[in-house]
Amino acid sequence: MKKLVQAFVSLIIATSTFGGVTNVAAKENTPAYKVEYQDADSMKSVFKKELHKKYANVEFKKKTKNVSVYESKNYKVKVKDLDIDTIGKQTISIEGENKQTSEKHSAEVKVKVQDTTAPEITCEDVLTVEQNEVFDINSYVSLNEEGTIQLTDNINTADVGTFTTTIKAKDTAGNVSEKNITVHVEKSFYQRIADAALAQIGVYQDCTMLVTNSLAAVGIHFHGAPTAYLSLGTLTNNPVPGDICVYQGHVALYVGNNQAVHGGWLGNQTVLTSVACGQPFIGYVHVNLTGN
Repeated sequence: MKKLVQAFVSLIIATSTFGGVTNVAAKENTPAYKVEYQDADSMKSVFKKELHKKYANVEFKKKTKNVSVYESKNYKVKVKDLDIDTIGKQTISIEGENKQTSEKHSAEVKVKVQDTTAPEITCEDVLTVEQNEVFDINSYVSLNEEGTIQLTDNINTADVGTFTTTIKAKDTAGNVSEKNITVHVEKSFYQRIADAALAQIGVYQDCTMLVTNSLAAVGIHFHGAPTAYLSLGTLTNNPVPGDICVYQGHVALYVGNNQAVHGGWLGNQTVLTSVACGQPFIGYVHVNLTGN
């Protein structure tokens, strides 16, 4: 008999009805419902279990101060003290109303806001970089939330070729997403000019045609007298392969190691030899990327 009385008292404490509203208090050891971080509609599963299955169709409408409102055509739910933007356990109050009958149900429940959604990676499927360029994947990737990014296989831009790797993104909650990408490592703009000059060794042509043909490999179409090539860029004391060597009455293409490809040599041939030649040297021209 004593046990029955105690059980009845406990039932009264846990459930009470005032003014047609059924109130259910949260029990101390009741497991918390799991709801998704920043997803207000994930609360619908709680309404379905704590109020009635018909409340599962309500949609989040607005939040005013500490009260979130959900509604459908026939039902309305007010949630007090829910912070869907903060991860962790919370005790909240929910009140559901049947708008047709005015019947109401309310409950105090525990929820655990947790982030189980992996970050979304935004990045092109194929990336193109130049040889020896510093490749930082963070410059090409964005996430829809705070997180870290790394590659499963690093890209060595010293080697020309096509490489595959995987972007691995992890958010602050530990959720991980991956995206496979292809990286093309191409010769630099200036190296392509130098390679075009080297490919012409042995060709019979004058010095200006050698340089003109070399520049055409990168889409620069220009032809003129030797000193006219000064207009294509800026003078530099630190030449790189692909720079133009301008002399008084002569022009050549620098290819590195103090060597240049010259046209109009040895009976109008194209040859590889020293930068130094019989013509007075004016300077090295570092070609503008846009050309002329």
